[in-house]
Amino acid sequence: MAEDIDNIFLNTDEMAETHSIDGVNVACVLEEDKSSKNSLDGVYVIRRQLFVKQSDLGYKPEPEQKMKIDDAYYYVVDCIDNGLFEITLEQRQS
Repeated sequence: MAEDIDNIFLNTDEMAETHSIDGVNVACVLEEDKSSKNSLDGVYVIRRQLFVKQSDLGYKPEPEQKMKIDDAYYYVVDCIDNGLFEITLEQRQS
């Protein structure tokens, strides 16, 4: 499975793209969760899923932690470690 993660899923010639995460460029997959867009009390919420190797990120994100991806800030909702971090992010805009 680790070989598939590196050779296919996190390969920038296949599925991954390079994004700046907290100032460090890493190969990852960043997907928008189209089902989660909503507005509550004037706040527009966008959820995204980030898939990245722990060794590339260098730490395990914690809920409510702020992360900068490219030029946008997100809050960590959840982080699941299945050999690859699956991080649920939320961007709040008014």
